[in-house]
Amino acid sequence: MAATSAKVSKQPSFALSVKATLPPEITGRLLAEVDGIAGRMTRHIADGLTLSDPRFRQLSYLRLVTRACRDAVRTLVRLLHDGRGLRQGDLDRLGSMGAQQAELGVPLELVFSAYRVAAKSLWQEVIGESALRDEIPAGTVITVTGRVLEYFDEISAAVGQAYLETRERLMRQRDRDRDRIMQRLLAGDVSDELRRLAAAADIQLSPPYRVVAIAVDADGAERQMDAVWRDAGAHLVEDEPGVVVALVPAGSDLEPMCAGVPDAVFGVGPVAASLDEVAPAAAQARRALEVGRRLDPDRRVHSDAEVGVFATLSAEPDAVQRFIDRVLGPLDGQRPARAAEMLATLEALIDSRNVGEAAQLLGVHRHTVVYRMARLKQLGIDVDDPGQRNRIWLAMRCRRLLQT
Repeated sequence: MAATSAKVSKQPSFALSVKATLPPEITGRLLAEVDGIAGRMTRHIADGLTLSDPRFRQLSYLRLVTRACRDAVRTLVRLLHDGRGLRQGDLDRLGSMGAQQAELGVPLELVFSAYRVAAKSLWQEVIGESALRDEIPAGTVITVTGRVLEYFDEISAAVGQAYLETRERLMRQRDRDRDRIMQRLLAGDVSDELRRLAAAADIQLSPPYRVVAIAVDADGAERQMDAVWRDAGAHLVEDEPGVVVALVPAGSDLEPMCAGVPDAVFGVGPVAASLDEVAPAAAQARRALEVGRRLDPDRRVHSDAEVGVFATLSAEPDAVQRFIDRVLGPLDGQRPARAAEMLATLEALIDSRNVGEAAQLLGVHRHTVVYRMARLKQLGIDVDDPGQRNRIWLAMRCRRLLQT
């Protein structure tokens, strides 16, 4: 405002003084009528806005508005009398109304609309009647009107900033509270206390849920999860760094939901028919994610129904290792480079429908694969034998399982 004053004062043709202030008698009258003015402003705000929420029609809320109006009027009148601008203390005090409105859940657009109504009402109270009675010189009317507009611009900015900061803090706190409640549910807490906390936090727990563990290693994936999965009605809970557990309404189609987050990997657990089943279903979903990523790192969706048996095997690593040694043990006597080559060939053959396809996977000539198959057969590993092929497939899967 100082910069504006300097610019105006350098123009000799501009006859009005920016230092023009309210006459003392008007200042005194306005200060004496502050309570009445604040009450009238509150009525104008209530009548001029669509307050659909009944909370905003309650007497306690209207009293809060009246107190804010009283403070705003008293501050403005003193500023107009002194000819000075708003100070940081004034902005902090008046702007705190924005924080209060955010805590009450008043929409920001409604807050700004109220300030527009208040500005019009206050101008009428401070300037309108006095100007009609010629109690204020014309030059002062113009200058004071400009100050009223500047005053409300500054207050609106302070209110908006306090509102947004408070809302962001409240949203972070709400998310933390919701996460704590949902983490308790994933840990097996289905007590009446937890149900009350969930209801108070506006968490609608309505099983059955399909439980899914999701690895989201990138910020983009987290944003995609919020956009796609929350919109589908899923509860998302941060389970551990980089892993989110989702409770998805059981009838949801998971295929497009997974496709909507291309940077994530999914472990699909069973359906939890009740809250008591959520924790064990979440454990199976985590297991599907962990084991599935070991067995098939290029695949994005792993079902516990498919990989759960390997999770059971992983609980007995010594027995699994003995089985691997029994099937693939003949390769142990080979040089490390040759053994790695033969293992890669076995994996390609197991994952392919024929020798030609295996050669493409390995990037070698078909004859090379045939030669290696013959060498493997000499070692007692025959992929053409149906019984051996099944054991080789299982041994290769178990080997991947124990490698991590």
